[in-house]
Amino acid sequence: MPLTLNTNYENVFYDVVLDGLRDILISEYTYGKIYISPKITHQDPFSIRLWGSSAETEEFTVSEWQKRYNVEIYMYFIEQNPTEIFYKQMYQDTERVNQVIHNNQTKLITVDGRQFSWIAGEVSSIEIETEEENDETIKGLHSSVLEFSCLVSRES
Repeated sequence: MPLTLNTNYENVFYDVVLDGLRDILISEYTYGKIYISPKITHQDPFSIRLWGSSAETEEFTVSEWQKRYNVEIYMYFIEQNPTEIFYKQMYQDTERVNQVIHNNQTKLITVDGRQFSWIAGEVSSIEIETEEENDETIKGLHSSVLEFSCLVSRES
C-alpha cells in the first residue's frame, strides 16, 4: 500500500513571511519597486528587495512547530551626485521601514483560507552602505540593509 503524504502544506516562508512583509511595505510606499529576489533586479532611483536568508526551529512537538524566519531587507537608493538632502532622505526612509515593521510586530495572514500569525517581528540591525562600499557595479548605488525576523507557529 503506498504511503499517503499529508497534503496540508503551506509555503510559510514565501506566502506568510516574505509576501506578508512585502504587503506591509507596499501599503506604506506608493512608489518604487518592492520585490522578492536574491539579487538586485531593478535599477530604479528607489527600490526594496526582500530575501529570506534562514529559518530555525524554535519549538517542535507532535501537534505543532514554531520557527524563526530571518529576512534581509535591502533598500536601494540610486543617486550619482548625492547631497546632504539625499542622505537625509535615505536615513529617513530607512527609519520609516524600521518603524513600519515595529508597528507590525504581530500580523495575521490568511493563505488559502488558513490563518497564520507572525509574532515578535523585529528589525535587529541596520547597515548603511555608500556607493564605494556596495558590491554591486551600479553607478550611484547606496543601500540600507535591515535584518528582520519573526516567529510563525503552525499546527499539524
